[in-house]
Amino acid sequence: MAVSAGFKVSIEIVKKLLDLGRQYGVDVDGLLKEYDFRIQPIKGDPAYMPAEDVEFMLSVGLRQMSDPLPGLTLGLASQQQLFGLVAFLAQTSSTVGACLEKIMQLEPLISNTGKTRLEYSPGEAQLIWHCHLQDPFVRTHVGSFILFTYTQLINTGTQAGHLVHEVHMAHPAPKDRATLDVYRNAFNCPVIFNARNYRVLFPATAVDLSVNTADPMLNTVLADHAQKLLEERAKPASFTDEVRLHIQKLLQDGNVSRENVAAMLNITSRTLHRKLRQEGTSYGDLLSRLRLERSCDLLRQSAQSVQAIARDAGFDEAHSFTRWFRQMTGLSPSEYRQKGPDPE
Repeated sequence: MAVSAGFKVSIEIVKKLLDLGRQYGVDVDGLLKEYDFRIQPIKGDPAYMPAEDVEFMLSVGLRQMSDPLPGLTLGLASQQQLFGLVAFLAQTSSTVGACLEKIMQLEPLISNTGKTRLEYSPGEAQLIWHCHLQDPFVRTHVGSFILFTYTQLINTGTQAGHLVHEVHMAHPAPKDRATLDVYRNAFNCPVIFNARNYRVLFPATAVDLSVNTADPMLNTVLADHAQKLLEERAKPASFTDEVRLHIQKLLQDGNVSRENVAAMLNITSRTLHRKLRQEGTSYGDLLSRLRLERSCDLLRQSAQSVQAIARDAGFDEAHSFTRWFRQMTGLSPSEYRQKGPDPE
């Protein structure tokens, strides 16, 4: 059973997940082609794609990893790479409590497939993650990843050292002892399976502890940026957003043109031009930006040749594509690929 309609995942996160898969030896591009999986934004919500599609992608991709516990493996190395702005904000917060509050506030920037809350009982704090994913296999490994991320944050973020004293998993225990030991060694505390929900237990006094990497000035700057992102994503989609959505789809299908975009919107090309001009942009500008974005993604995240990426971008000759790409980025496609993913 797939996750219900209305749940979504940030496209930025999806792209990072695909890149992580490649780093761990998964034939991501082959799987995308085999299952005809495409990054399709939600109409009216262009920063996100349906969680149902991402859940299916994870179901296929996680099974390609040789590790029996891919969620824990990814958690050991990939939180910063995956969560970017949210991770930096958490790490620059003043206290553990402020750090956790910031994560809960900014969860919508990542996805609404899980919701975190902090509860207190005498002497104890409980960080609870409620999961909306339905696929048992995906829930198991995403839940493990999330709880390991929270545990690491609490255990390594202060001078107090190890603070988490119990972890609850809402999925069944592994059947073999060796895998069970991996869980216990990773969390370094008792792990309870088949629990009512995913939760991390630690002393209530820990929320007032100072974070080792606290940086009030940087945190203020990052918090302002994050708040603007939240406000921007809460706004109704503009006509430009809708046009971008159709251009992205047509780029993937290989038949992008002004006329085709206008036809998808049931308007004339002239009306398309006029409405975009009213919003301060043009079809040509949008197409150029989206072609560049797609080309950069393919150069960073796939093994396709420059010639193939040039054809994907609508160029008949690789040298014409190279000249255009250099004008847009200051680098040749090969130089850009060697440079690697942009830092967060």
